[in-house]
Amino acid sequence: MPIIKKNFRRPYHSAVDHDQFVEHETLFADRVVRVDTKPEYRNVSPTMDVSDWQTIQASWALVWLGTRGVPPRIGRNSVPTADLRVSPYDADKVRDLDFHEQFAWVDCSNVFADLHAYHLTPEVDGPHGLFGDPLMWANLVAWEGYHKARAAGEAEEVRKAAEEREAREAAEVAKKAAAQAKRDAKVAALKSGAEAQLARIPAKGTVVTVGDFTGRIFWSGVTKHNRTFSARAGIKNSKGEVLWVDASALPWPSERPGR
Repeated sequence: MPIIKKNFRRPYHSAVDHDQFVEHETLFADRVVRVDTKPEYRNVSPTMDVSDWQTIQASWALVWLGTRGVPPRIGRNSVPTADLRVSPYDADKVRDLDFHEQFAWVDCSNVFADLHAYHLTPEVDGPHGLFGDPLMWANLVAWEGYHKARAAGEAEEVRKAAEEREAREAAEVAKKAAAQAKRDAKVAALKSGAEAQLARIPAKGTVVTVGDFTGRIFWSGVTKHNRTFSARAGIKNSKGEVLWVDASALPWPSERPGR
């Protein structure tokens, strides 16, 4: 399996034969061990300064880099340079590659073929294991096992991190719920105490005297102020004046005249 690279020597023009302006190269001869084609959702904007997301038929080629070269990045599109070769800037990174560094995915989807002025086509030369260096196939098995284990380890780390995050969030929710329950219990106790004080307030229409103010009770109930509750009554005299008092300011029924 090689990757055929077509280099465009001049822009495509429909009025001329395009092939006469193309130079063909064979890359990774007998080193392409797998081609993976599947739909992918990508931004196909050539300048990448706008969003033009489309579903394309992406094509990836898994290639053997050999036992010496530049270590590839983990994941797809992992060959170091766009032209599939080691650039002068990466020359100092060339070293012997461990088995888990000897394979890389090459994006052959050609989304930006016109922009890059080349087109990649991975080709199949024969069945699995029947071409290329035997070391390539042996190391492929080891490479697949290594990265499968690495992916499983990363997934386990993600799972544990999610569990820890969920546990922290649950603990925080429980803590807030306990604090809220404590506040609610305190409020309920204060409100209950205030409601008990309503027994000190006579029925509406009763004439009462508080200090030098005499009038009839026209309203009674529990009010909240500054995070506390109190039983209060509204008293109106014959002049229409109103006095608001706490229940504690009113005499108990046993203390009222006529009892």
